[in-house]
Amino acid sequence: MSRIVLHHPSPLWDGIARVYVEIGRALATRGVMVAVACPGASAVASACAGLDVLPYEDRDAWFSDARRLGGLLREYGADAVMVANEFDHLQAAVAVRHSGRGVVLRRTMAGAATRLTFRTWLAVRLAPTWFVHGSAADARAAEPVTKLRGRIVAELAVDPLQFERVIAAPNPIGTSTIAVVTDAGAQRATAAALSSIAAMRRRGHPIHTLLFGTPHDVNELRVHATAIGLGDDLVLVGDPIDRAPLLASADIVWVTADRDDGGLAVLDAMSLGCPVVATRGTIGERYVKHGETGLLADRDDALASAALVTLLRSDPAQMTRLRDAAMLEVRARRGLSSAADAIMGALDDALVPQAAA
Repeated sequence: MSRIVLHHPSPLWDGIARVYVEIGRALATRGVMVAVACPGASAVASACAGLDVLPYEDRDAWFSDARRLGGLLREYGADAVMVANEFDHLQAAVAVRHSGRGVVLRRTMAGAATRLTFRTWLAVRLAPTWFVHGSAADARAAEPVTKLRGRIVAELAVDPLQFERVIAAPNPIGTSTIAVVTDAGAQRATAAALSSIAAMRRRGHPIHTLLFGTPHDVNELRVHATAIGLGDDLVLVGDPIDRAPLLASADIVWVTADRDDGGLAVLDAMSLGCPVVATRGTIGERYVKHGETGLLADRDDALASAALVTLLRSDPAQMTRLRDAAMLEVRARRGLSSAADAIMGALDDALVPQAAA
């Protein structure tokens, strides 16, 4: 039986943690033993129901942390450890070398290019490494790496069945709700989306706004919201582990976030049957077909986006058509089976050098 450790030293619940939990549960259904190495008393640990948790956090000198991680890998009998950035990659490579077995799976963030840094170069030489890309295009665009074990493609995916019994949270009476999903890099796009919503409100549309995610500057965002007239009608939700009921309560989910956070928000909304608006130039374009499974809004043209969303809200038939097509799309093409298959191939390879030894 293969064993894999998903390494998440941060206590914060974010897109990477969500990806790990989704992948971990998909692998567990295939008989793989899965553990998440994360701070024990953290939001990440509390979200790992059905998976093993190995309490771990960075606390000492870098090399000491790597050796401590290596001890955890050896005790768990890990065949592989998955990481999500170059710093964790090098630490995990030292840990694997210290434990005497296994490979490193270096996951690259969806939609992001992988740069060959000295840390990556060294890590690949310290331990057998597979790169895990979010799409075939990302894999083709990556820089060549000598001594790399291989590359696999595991597209961003969710289990749509987890949303079948979600009960939408109640909304204020007499209003409709737009949920905006942001991240630290979506400052400009989020400001434009909020300006679009404010423009619709000025035209008499009673809209309640929920803002998910962690913005670049909360105070700056609040000042902007007050200046354009949103004020108390903008609710900052943050990053709840179970955001599905709140998303399901929205008439429209507007995703300005990019990378893992943006991709997961789009797929969640599609799975829940919420009409999706994604910002052009983000990962949302990878999943939303304009006019078929959702809409794409310009990053900088708030008035044009307001008109686009107003037309959508005034056409219930189109909203239903987009919602139904999106649900079919995510169930047919965005499930976790292909991602799990790709990672299983790397796990099988991890056993080869051990058998030879």
